[in-house]
Amino acid sequence: MNALPYSGAALKVSAVHFFIGKGASGLLNLGILLWLVRLLPVAEYGVYVSLQAGMLLALAVTSLGLPWMAARYLPEFRLYASGKQLTRFVWQVVALICLFAVAGALLLFVAMPWLLEILNFTQQTDVARLYLLVLVIEGLRLNLQECILEPLLQQGQTQFSQVVRNLILLLCLGIVANQGTVHLNHVVLAELAGSFLGAAVALRGMHRYLCAHRKLSGKDGWQPPNWSEMWRTMRHMYISLIVTLTYSPSALIFLVQRFLGVEITALFGFLLNLYGQICRYLPAFLLFGLIRPKLMASYVGEGGMAQLAYNANFMGKISLFVLMPILVFVWLSGGELLSLLSGGKFTQSGYYLGGLLLTLIPFSQRQILETVAVACGQSHLCFWGSVLGALILPPVYLLLEAGHSLWIPILAIIASQILFNATLTVAMGFTTTYRPDVVGNFKLIAAALVGFILGFFVKMTWTGRLFLQGANSFDEFLQNFKKIFSMLLTQQIAVPIHGLLGLVIIAAFALGLFLLASLLFNPFRVDERLSLNRLVKRKIL
Repeated sequence: MNALPYSGAALKVSAVHFFIGKGASGLLNLGILLWLVRLLPVAEYGVYVSLQAGMLLALAVTSLGLPWMAARYLPEFRLYASGKQLTRFVWQVVALICLFAVAGALLLFVAMPWLLEILNFTQQTDVARLYLLVLVIEGLRLNLQECILEPLLQQGQTQFSQVVRNLILLLCLGIVANQGTVHLNHVVLAELAGSFLGAAVALRGMHRYLCAHRKLSGKDGWQPPNWSEMWRTMRHMYISLIVTLTYSPSALIFLVQRFLGVEITALFGFLLNLYGQICRYLPAFLLFGLIRPKLMASYVGEGGMAQLAYNANFMGKISLFVLMPILVFVWLSGGELLSLLSGGKFTQSGYYLGGLLLTLIPFSQRQILETVAVACGQSHLCFWGSVLGALILPPVYLLLEAGHSLWIPILAIIASQILFNATLTVAMGFTTTYRPDVVGNFKLIAAALVGFILGFFVKMTWTGRLFLQGANSFDEFLQNFKKIFSMLLTQQIAVPIHGLLGLVIIAAFALGLFLLASLLFNPFRVDERLSLNRLVKRKIL
């Protein structure tokens, strides 16, 4: 077996390309997010958020399980197939991607008047139809990255495509903003230009890779799996995806728009965009394009379930280790952070952001559990996990219809992720030898809770001196205490230092408290610390 494509050396080279490109694309993504929320009026930003959500839903529906199929079988083709077999399989996947995306866009074009009438967006018909081109082109680019380049560990090409797309988008927005007011149709045209050039870069990278490996000899006696076998393997993941889409954040955006209005939709969309930015830089998500092919290859090769379980638990704990101080920071200063990032458009909503980020605790483990289930042939468990998660949808609909606040969709996301993870964890405990590191994960969550309590105590101590020192009677004390409690509920308690400098100080404070608590709880085992130190060639744990 030719293990070189997924060796440790190959993984490190791909990781270097990945981090360089991810840093650049991440800064560009953040710049686009913060600039758009300032350029567009709140109503148009709410429509834009809805269009983005619709595109994500459409791409997921038209994927028909191709991303998971490519993630499972493309590493096997790269390890065992000849160059001709590899090229044929890759171009077949690309052809299916294009066919499904175009078919989905045509169906949406026909159904567009009915859909826009439901959402009260009939005045945005022209923009919505133009966005169908973005759906096709951006869908091609994203699928080339996820289905082809990432499983082949071509992270340099993946990130270059993303950087080109973001640079062109920013350049177009800058030109329009320099000439006058920016409207939604300008943003859609800018996205279309960026996606087109980004897709061209991804196609070029894929073609060059296939040309460089056209002389692969392949392994004697290996026969490629037929398409019916691959579809049977992936059908559970696709059905699971379709069920999950009914209560996904993208679907909840449309419920919020229908029952709470376009301005609340703009707030929820901005919160989800921030959530997405943080999510993309968690190790479990950030390294997914690197780790998933490695996990699949190790299981298909000689590592088996033992190595798969070890790597999965290790990555899950690293992801939580990065996430926990972010949660502490946001819960201590979310209101001021949100106001600063939105340019003052969204204030006193910090606890919404903190609650939404809590969903990242189960979500950071979900992708890992899905990968383990697919690798060991238990993908049908993902379907049952999705079905149980869908139980939250009826009460969400009824509560939003009754006029309840934005907390309803946030709590629904948390509950659905927990139900999915619990289903897979319990079921795989009976059907496989995989066991999650419950103790290690609990220690990380406990360290974050201790860090938050300590930070909250410091914040309350300072606030208490400010508001309670002037109380000369029990009635005055009680009035001031009620004032403090009311400000806590609306995230209005200020910190001694305001603005960006104050947020940096709080972030450093939150990180220090969490690291101190982690040192006491010691969530990583000795072999995990040694593995990470060897990987980065530094003693960091």
